[in-house]
This record gives sequence, structure tokens and C-alpha cells, in this order.
Amino acid sequence: MRFPAPARLTASALTALGLTLTGLASAQTAPPAPAGGFQLPPDYFGRFGSTQLVASSTDGFGVRYLPLPVKADLRLTLVKTPTYTDYGLSAQLGSLSAAAGVFYNVPKAELTNAPAAGLQWSGLVQGRGAHSHFSVGYATQVDGGKVRFLNNVGVAQQGAVTAPYTQSEVSAGYGKAIGGVNTGLSTTARLYAFPVQGKAQGSVDVNLALNAPLAQGLTLNASHFERFTVGEVAIADFNLARAHSTSGDLTYRLPGQAGFGVGAVRARAARDWTGRYSAADGDVMFRVDGLPVLIGPSIGYVAYDAGAGTSYVRYGLVTLPR
Repeated sequence: MRFPAPARLTASALTALGLTLTGLASAQTAPPAPAGGFQLPPDYFGRFGSTQLVASSTDGFGVRYLPLPVKADLRLTLVKTPTYTDYGLSAQLGSLSAAAGVFYNVPKAELTNAPAAGLQWSGLVQGRGAHSHFSVGYATQVDGGKVRFLNNVGVAQQGAVTAPYTQSEVSAGYGKAIGGVNTGLSTTARLYAFPVQGKAQGSVDVNLALNAPLAQGLTLNASHFERFTVGEVAIADFNLARAHSTSGDLTYRLPGQAGFGVGAVRARAARDWTGRYSAADGDVMFRVDGLPVLIGPSIGYVAYDAGAGTSYVRYGLVTLPR
């Protein structure tokens, strides 16, 4: 598995802390069996929560991680951007994940086993200058799964550098409901060490999140993310830099379950304090019979601070679980 920055602790992440968020339950409803005997998997509509529909003036057109109507959780990626085309298949079978194709313009083949606790192993081969690695390790959980310890050893290669490494992580997540308002806190402390090159990097992530139902159908989500780092790595893809960002959205779901109509409107705002830019977006999403998600257009503006970049308007197509 590649080592991307951890996802922000947004409203969707609160469910992992055992909290109930408005509007997600309906996405898990099992679909009825169509005529002719064909049966969709019971959790098929629920898989759309991680699907990324791409229809943007900056990111191109297509779909990432579209679930196929088969029993196994098999997903298709096909996206045409202004400069390249992504295509591939990915799968999740319990703790085992696999992927093969071109993702974000990088050829990739991966097989990873990462249960919450127990034996871990991963094999990843990538092209176009991205790193490849093989690793094995073990994870344990305490405090009812709220705290997780992970230790891996492996070898990674990128460019002319081949580096044995160790990876140690401690992560914890807690959630609490206060008067109907859901709050969450998660932290991860990690250390990558490269003994042959004599290098190491430590980092700490802190995620804060809030989900508040303000009125019937109206929900506020807010999150804040901080990352602190020290040291350096021998494999460039493992490098984690200082990060500091805040985001939030206000969503209103209109009543009505059948037929065509406006299903939700949403206003989003974000500030990347490290990258020195702000973004604001407005979304209108429609109900369409037969679709497991609300779908509609989005328009937004990205504004960079003076000297940090060029501001621009962006357009897109967004989805939301029913």
C-alpha cells in the first residue's frame, strides 16, 4: 500500500468511532430483487459511499472506485483527465485488498492484508518513479479497539535508492455525543526508520470533528487537521510534511423519497493553512429513481493568498448517499 496522508476526520469518519450520522443508514438498505431472478448484493448500494464521480473543469471526467454488481467488492476506475487516462480494478475482501491498473497516472499492482489486529503484509509494485515495497508486521488493539499498535519491517525502492525500513505507529480514536452533537478525536503517532541510510522521520496527526443536527434535515459538519513532523526519510513517497487545514459543510436534505426532485443542497468551505488557499463550493443534488445516491452540479472558487498561487473557478458533479 502507498503511504498517503491520512484522511481528515470528517463526518464519515465519525461512524468508525461508533457514532451515528444523519442520512447514512438509508444507503445500506438492501435493494429488491429485479425481475428475472438477478439479485444485487445486499450491501451493493452501501458501497457507493466511497465512489468518486469525476466531472470537473480541472480533474477531467469519469469515475473512481465504482462498485460492480457482483458479490465480491470489486470496483472499476476509469477517468480521462486533460493530460492522462486512469483505468484499473480494485477489490476488498475482508482485510485483504488488491489493485491493478493505472491510478493517478501511476501504474500499480498491489496485494495487502491489513486486519485491525494480527499479521500484516503488503506487496506493492509501481512505475513512473513511484516507490515499490514489500513489508510484514503485526498489529494489536487495546481499550476495546480504540487504541491500535502497529509495527512493520520491510524494504522499499524508489529511483536509485533501496532501503530497508521499520514502521511503528500508535493510533487512537474516541467519540462522544453531547446533547445530540457528535464529536470525535483521533490521533496517530508514527516513526519511519531507515537504518542503512541513517535516517528517520517522526510525525503526529491530530484530527478533530463535529457533526451537529441543527434542525429537521439540516446538518453541520466541521473538521480540523494538524500534522507535525521531524526528521527525514530515505524514500521520497514516505515523506510526510507539516499540514494544517480546516473544513466544514452545511447540508440540507429536502423531504421526499420517490420520483425526481431536489434531494439536498450543500455549502462547503475549506482552508488549507499550509498551502495558503481557501475554497468555497455550492452543491445542488437531485433524487433520481433507480440511483443509490443523490447527484447534481457543483460550482466553487479557490482563492490563493497573494504570491501563493493563481485563484480559479471550478465546476464539478457531486454525489451524496441517499
